[in-house]
Amino acid sequence: MRRAMERLTRGVARASERAMRGANGGTREPVSAVRAGAVTAVVTGTAASAIVAGGASAVACAGESESKNARAATEEKSDGGKGIGKGETKTPTVVFVLGGPGAGKGTQCANIVRDFAFVHLSAGDLLRAHMKSGSPEGNMVAEMIKQGQIVPSEVTVNLLLDAMRASGEDRFLIDGFPRNKENRDAWENTAGFDCDFVLFFDCPEDVMTTRLLGRNEGRSDDNIETIKKRFVTFRESSLPVINYYEKLNKVCTVNSDQSPEDVYAQTKGFFSKFA
Repeated sequence: MRRAMERLTRGVARASERAMRGANGGTREPVSAVRAGAVTAVVTGTAASAIVAGGASAVACAGESESKNARAATEEKSDGGKGIGKGETKTPTVVFVLGGPGAGKGTQCANIVRDFAFVHLSAGDLLRAHMKSGSPEGNMVAEMIKQGQIVPSEVTVNLLLDAMRASGEDRFLIDGFPRNKENRDAWENTAGFDCDFVLFFDCPEDVMTTRLLGRNEGRSDDNIETIKKRFVTFRESSLPVINYYEKLNKVCTVNSDQSPEDVYAQTKGFFSKFA
């Protein structure tokens, strides 16, 4: 098993550059999740307004500016390269984007890419591209998922890190990750740094359900029974991650139960420092 995982990790770099070609190609919200360390073809939803009492406020992101200040001295000592991963000095700007299906993550990420020069990466899209690449490692991941086996979070993290390196940029929106504590721990252990903040699109489950059932995209996972299961997955696995970052004052919450224009009016305020 150890030898197999080493082969998986080596294959990540080859698949990541191919996956980057589609990472920013559309505005539709990615629909995959990394669930308890496993890759699943599901999306998640939430009625999480109770856990974010303050709404979208500058106070919620206080930890982001603190982390920026803390890393400034390190970056000044850098040789100017974009360091991504342990042992590399310059730390990129990383924003984790979380929220349920139909909450508008994909649409708003596209707006941020357009206005603030971020690169939008989807953990699920990268994994799917890896599995479809035809490489031995991609085929191995696909077979593990088919057999119901857990794909270690380090595989996903390495796909993300290699896609970041391949982009040549230093500002990233990482969509749909981390889905759970294992994902978060794997990111910190493998990347060697944490996100700047979490952008959380908070939307009631009934609103997201209506949006999903009405979007007519022909996806087999857009049915009421599967949607309900996704909500449970989000509450059990992803809300603890958001709670963790809330304690660090690193959650920027957007009320996404509004028009796309009104949602972006809230969202862009958190990125004004990057203008």
